[in-house]
Amino acid sequence: SMDTRTGRGRKNKQNDVRRDIAVDVREFRSALPSALHAGGMRLAPVTLVVGDFVLSNVHCIERKSISDLFGSFASGRLYTQAEAMCKHYKCPCLLIEFDPSKTFALQHTLDVEIKQDAVCSKMALLVMHFPKLRLLWSKGPHETVKLFKALKQNHEEVDVDRAVEVGTSDSVEGLLGQQGDEEEEEEINEVARDMLLRLPGVNVHNARKILKECDCLADLATKSREELKKMAGPETGQKLFTFFRQRLG
Repeated sequence: SMDTRTGRGRKNKQNDVRRDIAVDVREFRSALPSALHAGGMRLAPVTLVVGDFVLSNVHCIERKSISDLFGSFASGRLYTQAEAMCKHYKCPCLLIEFDPSKTFALQHTLDVEIKQDAVCSKMALLVMHFPKLRLLWSKGPHETVKLFKALKQNHEEVDVDRAVEVGTSDSVEGLLGQQGDEEEEEEINEVARDMLLRLPGVNVHNARKILKECDCLADLATKSREELKKMAGPETGQKLFTFFRQRLG
């Protein structure tokens, strides 16, 4: 359409702005969704199995604050997340979002010695293992809004339903694939297993260990703190223990 009021018949590009973003509901605890909304983005709050933000059908974003980044490296969770994004999306991105009130640096400027356990060394190993993975650096939520707008500019809007489905059947199949050699044929509760994978900290790897020890979700919910930590690891075990005992109101 032509709008003669905008100057000599130039095209009105307002409708061409890409605004839709699928956002994992757990991300609403951070400041970024509010900044995106204030920046004119339309947010679809959903439960995502892969990624935290899906900008288009090719862009998937896993957002990490600095504390999250260190914790994810320590638990090995970041490796699993990067693997899933690279499998399902053409342009998987790891967004490292800094606190605007703190120094824009991963480690102290005087700490220049290369160490195996240094965060920069771990970052290097991560991108070497996943060459498809792109790194995004942001000084804070408002800078991230600018990044997201730039990434969306030349791509179609995200298919929210597809973003929700990505990784769901894959996770269940990966989990069920380890149970195929049993002599007796048993009824498989796929809904419960899919729900298991949505519990805090649970992924395909530690879910297999949980399945060996628990017959159902009710059995898992009655486990002690130490039993959960032994099954799923210290961090995930604590998350599960808190989740099952946290008051709803």
